[in-house]
Amino acid sequence: MRNPTTAQQQKGSAVLLILLVVGIGAVALLVNALNKANMQIERDKITAAALAQAKEALIGYAAGVSLNLTSAPRPGDLPCPDLHALGDALEGSSSTPCNGQALGRLPWKTLKLPDLRDSSGERLWYAVSVNFKNSTRAGTLNSDTAGTITVRDPSGTIAFDGSGTTGAIAVIISPGAALTRQDSVVQSRASAGYNTATNYLDIGNGEDNADFINSGTNGFIQGSIQASGVTILNDKIITISPTDLMPAIEKRVAGEARQCLTEYAAETAPFNNQGRFPWAASLNPALAPSYADVSLSRFGRIPDTPFTNTNTDSGGLMGDIWHGNCNIASTSGWWFDNNWKEMVFYALADAYKPVDPMTAPSCGTCLTVNAPTATANKQIVVFVAGRRLAGVAGGQPRTTDADKGAIANYLENENANGDDIFERSAITSTFNDTTAFSP
Repeated sequence: MRNPTTAQQQKGSAVLLILLVVGIGAVALLVNALNKANMQIERDKITAAALAQAKEALIGYAAGVSLNLTSAPRPGDLPCPDLHALGDALEGSSSTPCNGQALGRLPWKTLKLPDLRDSSGERLWYAVSVNFKNSTRAGTLNSDTAGTITVRDPSGTIAFDGSGTTGAIAVIISPGAALTRQDSVVQSRASAGYNTATNYLDIGNGEDNADFINSGTNGFIQGSIQASGVTILNDKIITISPTDLMPAIEKRVAGEARQCLTEYAAETAPFNNQGRFPWAASLNPALAPSYADVSLSRFGRIPDTPFTNTNTDSGGLMGDIWHGNCNIASTSGWWFDNNWKEMVFYALADAYKPVDPMTAPSCGTCLTVNAPTATANKQIVVFVAGRRLAGVAGGQPRTTDADKGAIANYLENENANGDDIFERSAITSTFNDTTAFSP
């Protein structure tokens, strides 16, 4: 007869062995799950980095557009997508014109980028709003221009509404690995279907990323999305919104206006402006906006040429045209055709106004910009109005002559007070002026 104690020991050992095997299996499963999670995190990092680099390049492209071309360029222009065939000599370059819905691959060569890929080794896709594409251009492009692309979150809720005033300007898409779309299309990544969007972009919650309509609610949806445990959409999307792009564009416009003014003041031949600046075009809510320089006007919009009153009030010594590399044109081009001239304002220190007889100016009391300093040492200040702010009293309408003549409909806080003290600060829901000054 077997010893009961020995039998109990054997039974206990068996239980321990089973527990050990189960524990090892659980640890293995946990390690495997952690490894998969870590791998997915690393893959997501690769995709996120590619999307972020593409977004930065597109914003830089729009802000750095050369204004000396014959193609009527505008600050804010974005390139058309790349629609060239795989292996084409121009593959990676923008395809122009991009009429229709302007959806294709990211033009990485045009953007001077490396051949960006997502974590599945796929090139990025890209769509651009009809209001911002550079060929063929449509409408005007200034601070108030809205994006026209709708983007939804994974639940289907609209985050950017292209049918209203809150649309996205552009989207950049990582297509991810091939899958079977909800319309039963089996995505093929062969060269024959290289530019067929359905082979790369997916459907989720009723939104098809391969088919969008500018200025409508048919747009794009973010991933990932699953149905019955199966991934049906793995497109990763990054957006370019007006708040992403416009501050860079407005800074560019402010710089262009300041350059024109400072080069004008520095002109010595054929006129000698002796460091002085032209009168501003004054505001009058009772009349349509006028861009003629007005005697004694030290605050208003940037004046059109000729600077008749500036020339007269300086005894004919100050010039009546822009000089140097000024890219402001009074009757055509990005400044006039896209109505940036309505959005840009200018303040002039009393010490640097036109005078007769002409003398060399210097700051006693000049203009103040807080920040960088409370010191009154600025000769001129240029302001570019951001888009209308609903959070400001009245909502900043800019439709009627009276609207256009009221500075509070364009500038905020100190900048709308009409004195010689101005403000530069971070963008908020109630302040979005861009400020540049000299010196």
